[in-house]
Amino acid sequence: MKMTYNFELDITTRNSNSVILKNIKTNSRVLEIGCAHGRMTKYLKEQLGCTIDIIEKNKNSGYHATEYARTSILGTKGDIENKFTIRRLLDANKWQHNTSTYDYIIFADVLEHLVDPDKVLIKCAKLLETNGMIWISVPNISHNAVLIDLLQDKFEYRDLGLLDKTHLKFFTEDSLEKMIDKCGLKVVNKEDLYNAVEYTEFKNNYDQVPVAVSDYLRNRPNGEVYQFVWGLEKK
Repeated sequence: MKMTYNFELDITTRNSNSVILKNIKTNSRVLEIGCAHGRMTKYLKEQLGCTIDIIEKNKNSGYHATEYARTSILGTKGDIENKFTIRRLLDANKWQHNTSTYDYIIFADVLEHLVDPDKVLIKCAKLLETNGMIWISVPNISHNAVLIDLLQDKFEYRDLGLLDKTHLKFFTEDSLEKMIDKCGLKVVNKEDLYNAVEYTEFKNNYDQVPVAVSDYLRNRPNGEVYQFVWGLEKK
């Protein structure tokens, strides 16, 4: 992750990090993919007493999380899409800790940055305990704010948010569900986060489209879902 993603952990409001963390049981074994500077890693260790392994492609940011982690795979070795990364993790744990499975695997705002997120999910699902869970948070490309911009012929990448310029994949609820099913997983918990159109980074509103279109958008079930925050289990 870039320095852009270095921000303080906020567990007092309902956001993707706080929602995921409240679903993690104390003293669990956790694999955190894309830990950035370790804001969640620290909380998992110090507040929940978890044992955490981390995989982070950005060596500089991941370095800050290592003090809270049991095993750290960073830099080019920490590219989760590299076929050797999981093997490195398994080898390290086999020799150092004699454990290779996890109660939870966390992808907090990570899957959209991957070339083949489905392949990564399939690989990581093999590391889950029988009743283990994968927690993901993924932006919703079909948010009404995006659609209002599209209807005005706008599609502008940004530094953060739904159209983050580093996103390689975009998901709707339907496409995300289909990918998860393809990976041999099932959704067992949905805690989606909502954000009204006028409060998004797009700074647009329903008055910018015809009334009939506005009425349709307002009644869309996922029209103001900003992020999908889901818990997954193996089928």
